[in-house]
Amino acid sequence: MKASLYVQAVYRALLSPAKPKVSYSQYGEDLLIKTALSDQKTRGFYVDVGCHHPRRGSNTYGLYRRGWRGLLIDVEEVKVLACRLRRRRDRAIVAAVSDREYGTPIYSPGAFSTNTTINLSSIPDPDTYRPVGHIVTTTLTKLLDDYQVPPDFELLSIDVEGMDYEAIKGLDLQRYKPGVICVENWEALQGIEAVLASAMHRLLVQHQYRLHGWAGLSTIYKRTTESTGSSR
Repeated sequence: MKASLYVQAVYRALLSPAKPKVSYSQYGEDLLIKTALSDQKTRGFYVDVGCHHPRRGSNTYGLYRRGWRGLLIDVEEVKVLACRLRRRRDRAIVAAVSDREYGTPIYSPGAFSTNTTINLSSIPDPDTYRPVGHIVTTTLTKLLDDYQVPPDFELLSIDVEGMDYEAIKGLDLQRYKPGVICVENWEALQGIEAVLASAMHRLLVQHQYRLHGWAGLSTIYKRTTESTGSSR
């Protein structure tokens, strides 16, 4: 008996596969998204706002490899062109999202930066940024209408450097009901209590989303049909 146990222990310790999980996201968000999408058995549709790069730091590339497709959005043309070259099934467009339409400069600290923004007031070191273009903002509702996105699509990912709340506000969550929302919330810098007290959290809870996970500054919400009764 002891010999048998020893053989099993040796196998588990030395030969049993580790089964590592591959993540393409910056902080492993795609792994948390996968658990939130656990009941999604078929190929789905995503909207990736602030997509930046077709693979590196992407919350949706893992899903793309599994046969999913979707709409990729970024404010810089070079990033959109890179996505078009690498992700042929997706539709990639140049756009800036907010809760209203207005003209604004685009600011960046460097070429192909992950920190490109239209909201310079949200940046702690704005002197390191320079204008790299100009764009007229639009709303997510209008973009999803224009590109005929299914109203009950599976995943919405938003990472737009200080404009994330405005992006959510610009989406009609009565008409469009993504199953999972991954959105950057800078209140996460202050901890979970700040996240739960944030306007972003209150808005999503009001529309029947519950907090599913948290990675870096990204908060992952899953839609539920249950009544929440509270913003906590």
